[in-house]
This record gives sequence, structure tokens and C-alpha cells, in this order.
Amino acid sequence: MPPVPERPGRKGLIALAVAVGLVLVVALGAGVWMLLPGGGGTKDGSGKGGSGGSRATVSWSLPYTRSGLEHPRMIRGVWFTDKTVVKALPDRLVGLDPKTGGQRWEAPTPGSGSVLCQASADSTAGIAVLARGSGKACHTFYAVDLTSGKTLWEHSTDSDEWAPSDGPRIARSGDVVVVSADDHVTTAFRVSDGKQLWKDDDKGLYEGAEAKDTCRGEGYTGGKQLLRIQHCLLGGNDPGTYLAAVDPATGHAKWKYRLGEYGRQGQVLATSPIVVDDPDRPYEGRMRVSVLDDDGKLRTRLEGTPKRRFGLTRGDGGAPAADVRIAGDKLVMAMDRDEKDSDDNNQLTAWSLTTGKRLWDQRATGYLQTYHLVATSDTDAVLAYSAGNIHDPATLVRFDPATGSRKTVRTYRPTPTKAWIGSDPYPMAHGKSLYLSAGYVSESKGAEPERRQKSLIALPGTDN
Repeated sequence: MPPVPERPGRKGLIALAVAVGLVLVVALGAGVWMLLPGGGGTKDGSGKGGSGGSRATVSWSLPYTRSGLEHPRMIRGVWFTDKTVVKALPDRLVGLDPKTGGQRWEAPTPGSGSVLCQASADSTAGIAVLARGSGKACHTFYAVDLTSGKTLWEHSTDSDEWAPSDGPRIARSGDVVVVSADDHVTTAFRVSDGKQLWKDDDKGLYEGAEAKDTCRGEGYTGGKQLLRIQHCLLGGNDPGTYLAAVDPATGHAKWKYRLGEYGRQGQVLATSPIVVDDPDRPYEGRMRVSVLDDDGKLRTRLEGTPKRRFGLTRGDGGAPAADVRIAGDKLVMAMDRDEKDSDDNNQLTAWSLTTGKRLWDQRATGYLQTYHLVATSDTDAVLAYSAGNIHDPATLVRFDPATGSRKTVRTYRPTPTKAWIGSDPYPMAHGKSLYLSAGYVSESKGAEPERRQKSLIALPGTDN
């Protein structure tokens, strides 16, 4: 019989603890907490797909570090270049190696005492547009080269007591970005060189307006088309609220579609095809979703009055809605939980964009589980990240947009004690990885973020 190995003595245990401590110190010094694999994971963080496979571990994560400056929310801004993952933080941008999480470059937020308060979802041509300021004042906008972190241009917008007051907003369509801030003039710039193109206080933007303050844009949404919700006051030639398709170069409307009584509280959900929430019972959270053709004519209206799940990461309205996915002729939306659901789970619902018919519903399974639709840049797949309580595993699920049939792509370990992304993560799939960006993290006085709070977590994603 072979000899039984001796248990390590006190000196051996101390040596092991010191070695592990050194590993963690090195990882933290690099700005990344590498979670040790376990519970079925492997050293590189990979895990088997499917509900019967092992649970994958965190590949790497970026800690949330306090900026020391008050800011209202966590910016979800995450962009990808050929070699880098870029994450927006209140006090800086960081470029990270997608395989290891190691930092490639860092760019502090410009301006003394200034924090980042909004970021564009679009990063066409490797350029992101951001807003910075202090406190509630956030009306300075700048563009950054995402390959280096270099600031390309910066402009502050003009104050105007008639301007909308719904926080900083960045809407981008191609090489044009339209920016707005509380009580400041909505202004369009060319992204590539920062040249100012037009302002929303120009009387010429609104046909039939008798005075420059009769009509005003209530909010712009970018994407494949630039759309504007605009409102004209009583006493003008054309009072009411409209959705307009906008020429990005001039700000002039190509066509307009009249919205209902509560159109000013509406939101553009998608820009290609054009889908708008024109609510008739907004105070109940009920939606009235209209699909328009490219000429601004009503194509169909989605069946029912869905109650949308308003997640904290749904954005500023400047980009198509993060909780809506378009897959061919199908629209899939994350819905609020049923009031009678004892497990407090939400669901996904799909409609036909051609007929408006409701096609299927899929409720999240398990206790306190929520479906978060996954943003994808290189696939039309409908993916959802399902997570909720800290005890049960999270899953990455793929849905057939026509039938709603679902397949578990990958299972993840329950929320680690040393890595927390928040209760409302913004998930993105890029390459073969799944990235979770933090939702709301407050730095208001008296609020202290959890020590395990992360800004970004990278996980194994799909295999194709």
C-alpha cells in the first residue's frame, strides 16, 4: 500500500496563504481582480454550455473605484475596437485587453472637478462622444479616439431657459452627433472634426413656426436614422407633438408623424425599422407601440398595451432602446413582471412587425430571476442574460424569435462574494465573451458603493 501523504503543517499553510495573497495583490495592482476558478470552472474561466454543463467562472473584472466627486449614475458606456475593450468611468476612460483585462491605456475625464455624466452608445469609426460636468451642470461634450484615449475636440453648449430639462443626451447618426443638456441649446456637431452644424433654437428647423420658441425638439434619437420628438405650442401654425425624421446635416425634418396626447412622454425604441412608444396611459406604465415605414406612415400597431420593464440601464433615449431587440420581422421586448407572480420574475414578449400580432411570451424561471436582453454587434441572435438572487446560477439563453423556444447557452456560478455588478446589469456579447456593465452606482453624499462593486465583468459567452 502506498504511503499516505502527510497533511500540510502550520508552516505549509502559512506559505500557501502568503502565495495566494501575493497573487491577489498583483491582480489588484494591475487594476483587475482575477477570480480563482472553481465549482466546475477551469483556469481560463471557460465553462461548458447548456444546463447540464459545469458553471463558468468570471474571466476578469474591473473594480469600481470611487471618483471622490458626486455624480448621479453609473455610465454604462462600453465600446470595442479590434484590440481593446473601452469602459467609461466617472473620472476616466480605460482601455483593456479583452483576454486578460489588463489595462492598455487610461484617459482622465478632462476638467478639474469634472465627472463623466453621459456617453454615446455609438462608436462608429472608433470615436465615442461623451458629456462631462459637475453636479447637475453637464453641458460640455467631447470626442475621444478609442484606440488611444486622445481627446479629439470639446465644446460647451449655450444656455437657454426654453431648452428641455431631461438631463444630458447624446444622439448619434453616422458622422453627426446631436447633444443636449438641462437648460442648454440642443446642438449638432460633426463627429470627425467637431464642426458645429446647427442648433435646435433655429427657427428654420420647424416649418410653419411663427417664432423661434414656438416649436422645439423634445429629444433626439440616433441610429441608422436620426429621429426627433418635437412639440409646438398652442398659438402656432401647427400645435401638437410629432415624431420627425431629421436630415443630420441640416436639422430639417424630412417628414413628421403626429403623436397622441402624451407624445411628449414617448420614446423611440428602434430607428430601422422605426418603432415608437406613443403612450396613451403613461402614468400606468402602459405603452402604445407604433411601427412606421420609411416615409413616416403608420405601418401597424403592436397588439395590446404592454407594460415595459423600465430598467435603470435603459439609457438616455439618445440611442435605440437597450431592452428591445429587432430580429428580422420580429420585435422582442423585456416586460415587467406579472403582479400575481409570486417569484417576482419578468418575461420576454415578441410581436410581428408586419401584423402587430403578439407571438409569444417567455417568463424567466426560478426565484427572483430577471431577463436582461443582450446587446450584440456581430449577430442577429436574440440572447438574454438571466440573473437575480445571489444563490442560484445565472444563465445565458438563446431564443428563437419566431417561436420563443429557448436554449441555455451557458450557465454561470452564482454571484461571487467578491464581484458584484449590481441588480440591473447591462449585458453585451462581443466575440465569444459576455460583458456585464454596471447599472446604477451612486456617489452622492452618505452613499458608499459596496466593496465588491465592479464596473465591468467579462464572462465566457457564446461559442459562435
